[in-house]
Amino acid sequence: MADGLWGAMFRRLGKDKCLAEKVKLIRRAENGTGLTRLDKFNWVDEVGAIAKDPGADLFVGSFGVNDRQSIVGVDKKRTEYGGPDFDARYEGIIEDVVRAGLSHGSSFLVMGLPIMLDPAANSDAVEKNKIFADAVAQIASPQATFVPPWTSQPPPDVYKPFLPNAKQSMVQVRAPDGVHFTTAGYDMVMDAFYPAIMASLKQRGHDVAAECEQMGAK
Repeated sequence: MADGLWGAMFRRLGKDKCLAEKVKLIRRAENGTGLTRLDKFNWVDEVGAIAKDPGADLFVGSFGVNDRQSIVGVDKKRTEYGGPDFDARYEGIIEDVVRAGLSHGSSFLVMGLPIMLDPAANSDAVEKNKIFADAVAQIASPQATFVPPWTSQPPPDVYKPFLPNAKQSMVQVRAPDGVHFTTAGYDMVMDAFYPAIMASLKQRGHDVAAECEQMGAK
């Protein structure tokens, strides 16, 4: 999911020379990983390392798709998925990841998960979004933001594999797995997330959108 968002941002920057010169994308998504198997891939340490070297103004994180499973810590301690301690443990990991990103002055956007085709997967995504929002609220930093999920329509959202594009032609936006997006779909999702990304950069003193608009007007 995160890699798809990176691709959409890359394509957007490719259409604007000024933005492409002002925004450098760092691609660090790891497909197939999540936050539950810390014994296999520890995103807390990984984000901390990225924040330190080479550094980043802004982290854009998408988590949760692969986390419908028990948490296994670095010490091999298990927290069972669906058990009474899972949500609190998972929220703690989210907080650790975001704090690792903030540790060297970066900002962090945690992107909400979209509606899923499978009812069980969708129920999990809804619960994960609540956990993400609670974790960011607990951190209580202006540099950490939960971005509500992309939706295909006003609430209540409905899973739609096809949607009209800017030319009002119907295009496939969701992948066959009922979870991810097609290229066209990721571009639509980025349209929804882009303002939050620009607002976060502006908060850090990088109002790149306005700067490029001024350059274009000259």
